[in-house]
Amino acid sequence: MSFSELGICPEILEAIEVLGFETPSLIQEKAIPPALDGSDIVGLSHTGSGKTLAFSIPALECIDPAIRGVQVLCLAPTRELAVQICREVEKLALFLDGISAVPIYGGASFGPQLAALKRGVQFVVGTPGRVIDLMEQGELNTDNISMLILDEADEMLDMGFQEDIDRVVSMLPTERQTLFFSATMSPAIRSLINRLSQDPLEIAIERPVLTVPTCEQSVYEVVFSSRIEVLSRLIEMGRMKRGLVFANTKRVVDDVVDGLLARGYSVDRLHGDMPQTLRERVMDSFRKGNLNVLVATDIAARGLDIDDVDIVVNFELPRDPEDYVHRIGRTARAGRKGKAVTFIGRRDFSLLARIERFIGTRMQREKVMTGEQVTQARKEALVDEILEMAASAHELPEELRDIEMPAEHLMTAMFNLLLARNGGELQDIPEDRPNRHARPQEPGADAPAKDWNTLEDSVTLFMNGGKLLGIKPKDIAGLFYNEGEAPKGSVGDIKIFLKHSLIEVTPEIAPQIVEKLSTCMICGYEVNVREDKGRPEGGAPDRPSFRVRDRRTDSYAGRDKFRDRERGFGSNRYRGERDDFRNRKPFHRRADSPAPRDNKGSDGFYKRFSKSYKGKS
Repeated sequence: MSFSELGICPEILEAIEVLGFETPSLIQEKAIPPALDGSDIVGLSHTGSGKTLAFSIPALECIDPAIRGVQVLCLAPTRELAVQICREVEKLALFLDGISAVPIYGGASFGPQLAALKRGVQFVVGTPGRVIDLMEQGELNTDNISMLILDEADEMLDMGFQEDIDRVVSMLPTERQTLFFSATMSPAIRSLINRLSQDPLEIAIERPVLTVPTCEQSVYEVVFSSRIEVLSRLIEMGRMKRGLVFANTKRVVDDVVDGLLARGYSVDRLHGDMPQTLRERVMDSFRKGNLNVLVATDIAARGLDIDDVDIVVNFELPRDPEDYVHRIGRTARAGRKGKAVTFIGRRDFSLLARIERFIGTRMQREKVMTGEQVTQARKEALVDEILEMAASAHELPEELRDIEMPAEHLMTAMFNLLLARNGGELQDIPEDRPNRHARPQEPGADAPAKDWNTLEDSVTLFMNGGKLLGIKPKDIAGLFYNEGEAPKGSVGDIKIFLKHSLIEVTPEIAPQIVEKLSTCMICGYEVNVREDKGRPEGGAPDRPSFRVRDRRTDSYAGRDKFRDRERGFGSNRYRGERDDFRNRKPFHRRADSPAPRDNKGSDGFYKRFSKSYKGKS
């Protein structure tokens, strides 16, 4: 099917041809005709499926150029996405006389936005907060609005715009057309649709694959302190000519940018604490190629549409697999090749496995580039530059003509000088050292095919059962292999402590084990298996290490307290049962007697306050 078969006007068809679109996407093919007929639409489709054209074309078709006022209102979750949508609308309206669009968002001056509204702009794309401000001030007249569009509706609800959306809708005409576009259909989205639309047509487009095959995905196991250095090595080896780096927090974004700037790279940041004018300036610089690397958070980079990003780096693994898809979707666009690199730590294997299951692809594991590899790459790049320049420069500089020195010596000195000036100093990182956990290879054995897909790089699982339950290593191994259906050889070291056990398994099988054995039976006891979170900083060891001497009772208060806790008598509620357990008569304090000290489980408590000992203490 072609765009001309969808019933689109000739002026917009001409703009579509200029933009280079040949055939409509699935969401465009199914949503545009009913939207042109005036139906309310609910479009469920993934990012990058062509949703912007699916609602922009019907919106432009319903605008009357003779009316100088807002006729279409589109709400978006972020400023960047609002600007991006407005740009697409302006391109589609290239041959429509008298129709204009403007983005309305917070963090920017009111002046240009008010001027556009006074000129009589018909298409407004805005964030809910600024739209409400202009509506309540009477600057944004809603009398002529005939269409409301909510793009990325799920994202707006996740960001807490529920009340703002309701306020905007309460100020709109009741007779209007409403278009919803979202990547997911949650109960909150369903409730919003039921309130704001009437008998909408629901169009769901399932994405067959979440990542494009032209995007090469790889993983580096790197400790957090080494990641800036590894990022620098990616740049040095020419693997990151124009890249996007994603971090989870603004603080990490600032740390990465400061670290790369100190190494002399062309880099800048993008996050929510920056003024809007500065964010726009940074994005323009990146689009024009003035920046090699842009470091951003997920929210700040939403709507960032740049076609020629050759690599995306996940400095931190996102917690949501959908965020991973959004991130790497910035590269390998329009049939181009791209690369997605992810840094992970040893605690990220379970999350990595969950993301791999979500996208249906296993990422390639790679070793961190060594200092020798980076140095060799610098030399090769320098040689290529010298040969390229030598092809066009043939005259010897006058300053070198009188030098009596073999040409080889002169070239060697110049090469080493250029190499020292062009390359920064490499830092030593733990990944450069040999793996001290690696097992020695048997004589004559073949080299392993994979480097850290073995049990040396395993995931540690925690089970809340240990020696007190009589559990043996063979019991745990049998549980994992039989009940957990673990493949042969996927269970490694098993350490059994007094009240818990730690079991090493391969990263690929860890999520399956946690799911199947979250609650299970072993040796007649019910236990739970989960990923080990490690001992909290400053936490106590597995067995009590304190023995506080009570001078009044010649006993160990700490030991007694530990025994009480083991028997369930640790609170005041069980004080009577505790005393019965020790074969002592419970003490009942008189109403006028002083409050006892916090000396539970000690004979001194009774000697001090019991009536029978009064006067003897």
